[in-house]
Amino acid sequence: MIFPRYYLLTILVVITLSSFNSDFAQDGRTNDDNTLINSYYHSLYNFSFSRADSSVLLLSKSDMDSPTIYNVKANLSWWKLISGDSTNLNLKNCSYNIDESIRLNLKNKQRDKDFLLNIIYSYSLKARLESYNGNSLKAFIYFYKSIGYIRECIKISGTDERVNLIIGLYLYLMDYIRDEYNLLSALFFSFPEGNKTKGLEYLENCSASKNEIVRTEANYFLFKIYSDLEKDSTKAFVHVLILNEQHPENLVYNLEQLKLLLILKKSNEAQMYRKMLIDKIQTAENINTLQKNHFLSQIDQIIKTGI
Repeated sequence: MIFPRYYLLTILVVITLSSFNSDFAQDGRTNDDNTLINSYYHSLYNFSFSRADSSVLLLSKSDMDSPTIYNVKANLSWWKLISGDSTNLNLKNCSYNIDESIRLNLKNKQRDKDFLLNIIYSYSLKARLESYNGNSLKAFIYFYKSIGYIRECIKISGTDERVNLIIGLYLYLMDYIRDEYNLLSALFFSFPEGNKTKGLEYLENCSASKNEIVRTEANYFLFKIYSDLEKDSTKAFVHVLILNEQHPENLVYNLEQLKLLLILKKSNEAQMYRKMLIDKIQTAENINTLQKNHFLSQIDQIIKTGI
């Protein structure tokens, strides 16, 4: 059967792509707006949801464009969702805010760099949300739409790290699809060819960026590529360590490190890390009871399955 393999690919690709955060420091923004955006993502990466909520409230009262504000709200709901907080509410909020961002973006006649970054994020997060809900076909449709806009970004590549981040991911994924899924690659026959080597070079360069958001996203992409697609756990571990060194309170990144310790057969380290995580979760003041129970359950599942 072909389609089950395609659906597997969809899930892997969407998960890799959809964490991309387009909403950082755009050219047309005031310094105050960029400060708010950067503060929001810093809080989010460090699992300070109350501070992230405050930043979103300030952004909502600012003069920032509505599509970006809706994207930021969707992003916050997504992170709360994958952290086990009020699943139904955050699913509803995430879906609503993405749909509003897409609707407003499509009314935009000006297809500049900032528009492209916004619409790419909207469609890719929509794809990930559909994948989360088990709707693989819909996920692929939205992923395909996001790729169409990424193709336009290739024309404006240069020194902008935000664009280079997307191009690196595009180059890698297109080449990966061509190598691993020949029939599926026919759907992308009119798109520029990929190049895994060049794509990884773009991402590696971005992973050393001085911009916290670019750097974090690039390291996350590299981690997912090496762990899920290249099956190179050693290289994946390098990037998950960077993520955890820079954002030690991020429990999503913490759990990924625990998984890799088990995969790499570092049993003693894994046991010590597991105990540390359990203690950190139980005493954490930055997450609620639902989130604590979610992550403790995730740890139990990881240990039971051995991954």
